[in-house]
Amino acid sequence: MVSDDGRYHLAPVREARARDERTTQGALATAVGDTRAVAARLALAAREVEVARTALTAAEVAARALVTAGTTPAALTLAAHHTARLRRNLDAALDATARATAAHAGQIATVDAARDRLARARAARELLERHFTRWRTARAQLAERRDD
Repeated sequence: MVSDDGRYHLAPVREARARDERTTQGALATAVGDTRAVAARLALAAREVEVARTALTAAEVAARALVTAGTTPAALTLAAHHTARLRRNLDAALDATARATAAHAGQIATVDAARDRLARARAARELLERHFTRWRTARAQLAERRDD
């Protein structure tokens, strides 16, 4: 356990474990930040769906009002085209929401993986720290025996 020069022989490994823990901690922080950004995009997509639904409902009500009012065929055609365009907008918003939901789920998986890596890095560092503590205790006991 003791090298010839009295230094801890696993010091480079100890430093590497501590560095690995700091690195994985930074990766977790980045993943959490990215998750917040993806969640914001998901919320925006959900709001766009609601806006598109409201606009489509209003256009359908207006088109029915034109029919009951007995308006011209040209106005009915324009209303139908407008309603069709709003349906396409709603479909696009729903697609964007589905993509944002999938991206959010993927980002959550990334955060979970980063948490797992951090837990493993911490466990490896703690194992080496316990070894270092035992080494230090053994060195102290050896020094006491030499003094006696």
